[in-house]
Amino acid sequence: MKIIFHFHYIFASDKIKESTQSGGTLLKQYSMRSHLTVTFAIMAMIPILILGTFQVYQITHITQESNRNQQMTTYRLGDAVQDYMYYHRNAVETLAATITASDAAFRTPESLKLKLQSLQQNLAGFTGIYVVDQNGFIKAAHTTANDSLIGTDVKDRDYTKRVQAAQNTIISSLFRGPEGQNLPSVAIAVPIYKGIKQQDGFVLAVLELAPIKELVTKYDYGKEAYPVVLDHAGKPVYHPNGTLTETLADLSKEPVVADARAQRQGEGTYVLSNSAQKELITYKVIPEIDWIVWVSKSKAAVNAAFTESLSITVLLLVMTLFLTVLLGSFLAKRLNGTIHALVGYTQRLAGGTFVEPDSGVVPKGAPLELQLLADHFFKMAEQIKENQGALLQLNSELEDRVEERTQRLQDEHATLNAVLESMSDAVVLIDMEHHVVYANHRMAEIFAIPMSELAIMQETALFDRIALLLPERQDELEKLTVEPRVQGAFTVKTGQGKERFMMVSAFQVAREGRVFGRGYVWRDMTKEHEIDALKNDLISLASHEFKTPITSIRGSVETLLRVDAQWEESFKQELLEGIHEDIGRIQDLIDDWLDISKIDSGAMRINPQPLRVEAVVQSAMRRLPQQANDAHTQFEVQVAEDTPLIYADKLRMEQVLVNLFTNAVRYNTGHPIIRIMAHADERYVKLDVQDNGIGIASEHVDKLFDRFYRVDVSSSRQTGGTGLGLAICKGIMQAHGGEIHVESRLGEGSTFTLFIPRYLGEENGNEQEKNHDRR
Repeated sequence: MKIIFHFHYIFASDKIKESTQSGGTLLKQYSMRSHLTVTFAIMAMIPILILGTFQVYQITHITQESNRNQQMTTYRLGDAVQDYMYYHRNAVETLAATITASDAAFRTPESLKLKLQSLQQNLAGFTGIYVVDQNGFIKAAHTTANDSLIGTDVKDRDYTKRVQAAQNTIISSLFRGPEGQNLPSVAIAVPIYKGIKQQDGFVLAVLELAPIKELVTKYDYGKEAYPVVLDHAGKPVYHPNGTLTETLADLSKEPVVADARAQRQGEGTYVLSNSAQKELITYKVIPEIDWIVWVSKSKAAVNAAFTESLSITVLLLVMTLFLTVLLGSFLAKRLNGTIHALVGYTQRLAGGTFVEPDSGVVPKGAPLELQLLADHFFKMAEQIKENQGALLQLNSELEDRVEERTQRLQDEHATLNAVLESMSDAVVLIDMEHHVVYANHRMAEIFAIPMSELAIMQETALFDRIALLLPERQDELEKLTVEPRVQGAFTVKTGQGKERFMMVSAFQVAREGRVFGRGYVWRDMTKEHEIDALKNDLISLASHEFKTPITSIRGSVETLLRVDAQWEESFKQELLEGIHEDIGRIQDLIDDWLDISKIDSGAMRINPQPLRVEAVVQSAMRRLPQQANDAHTQFEVQVAEDTPLIYADKLRMEQVLVNLFTNAVRYNTGHPIIRIMAHADERYVKLDVQDNGIGIASEHVDKLFDRFYRVDVSSSRQTGGTGLGLAICKGIMQAHGGEIHVESRLGEGSTFTLFIPRYLGEENGNEQEKNHDRR
């Protein structure tokens, strides 16, 4: 403790000296003339900066308002395109419903043509309307050019494949063909049926792009701004560069398209492939048809007013500063002579020369205030001798202050001692006689030495006590007392038999070349050591999980590549199915690692929507691997019909449930029974997933969701898996604003509870979506 106090006192004294010397240096740096010149310059700069700031603020506000107007125009454009497509799609769906409801006698080409003609006359905007049979051939047509395309084969068209697969209304991507008069077109395809949901072809309505162009271009987008409309495949339905539409260019690789698909609506700065300049783009995805609209404006145009205002402000500031410095220097020069005269007389007084000042000390023409200052200063010089007696009194007071300072240093020493006592590291200081002069309670706690005994120990006795806890490393322990600065790592066994991994740093306590003793800091690295071990185990496990399917794939491929054998088709199919299954296992492993990476970086994105709990559970059950079916897993779903809707990402929520179901089957030695129960409160729908598996010991429950923690490495390798599943589940639930809890008893099974945000209705739906976006 004496050493610490001495160090602290020397350090404080040096700080006082450095502060005094630094203050003296600063006083010598600037003259009166410089101070006045700088003051005048600052006074001139302040109003210019205020006016410039206000102007920049106004222009910034105008720029932001322009950006908001651009964003609103984008949203209005999206709504207009959506309404236009809705009316035409609704008309085509009505026509398809009329044909579906009609008998076979009314499905002749002539009758169908009349129906198509009626739609063409009632709603403009179609270049052609056709009825295509189930084999992909046009069997009825009505076009604006009156050229019949009956019998034309369109079964290879994208829209034919999509409407037959979806059995629902689809809007095609941009295409060129005779049904669209060989012009870039989009089409609405609506299936028609006969009997009970038996598809009997579809109605194909080809839209003109000219009305869409007229609809898009009627808005005022401002100077150097233009709109763009892309279909679901990223092809330009409208683009000011008509060549892109004519050539059916693919713009799906543009960064703005990727952001629009991810964010649904927003804005950003981009460099498009057909433009070399940065552009401010506001975008929106039109729901249902999945088209993208955006409005783009040159970034240079957005920032032009701001840059011009800033340039004028900087120019005005530089000119004013230059003129002010000249004026200030001229005014300060008139005062500088008087100040120098007073400084010269002050230096003589400081040298002990007490003489009567002559009349030339204060130059003629000096300001009245400086003359008064000189008169009072001369009177003060006469009083200096009279005040020498007071210096003795001041000296006495100074001694009192020294005592006060000493007491303050002692108090600061007590504070430093409190800091050392509150440290999580063990600290011990040894003096030059090899006695312990200080040790905190953490040192006594780690090595089980009473404080009263530790405070009077010799250094050798202390290390003998420590050596009893690590007999295999005594030679390395002795090195700590020899070298000036050294570090070491040791495994210490506590009285309960638990191992602690300690890192010790030994150092000399010295100042200005003088050594006062030696110090040791012991840091408990047990937690870090456990984390490293878990990471190594995880890497080993992942390597094993990758090696198994890769080895299987290689063996199957080598078998198929053999030229000296002829394999039956069924055997080849079996090998290919095995390869496909192994690739799926590798893909699952990669997906787990990617999900963990997204969770760690905060990039886990979800697309929440209102969902029925029972539908999500049923979908997750269908996604279970073959392992669950082989084990004859029994599900008991108890979800009431009045259970509130949840607000969640369907695929991510299914991923969580599939993981829990898979674990319930994987860690079960008997017949798996999984019970799913739902109940709700004001904020959450709580979904309980209960199993009858092997359970989890209580000491593992708190760490079950850690990324690098597994209950039993050997069992994990027997059952498969990387041990990341529950960590991913926790990250997905947190991304939803929910939680996941577990209750388990060894040998009795486990119950996982998912806290899923409930859907609050349309009025609060936007607010919920904003909260998810912020996450």
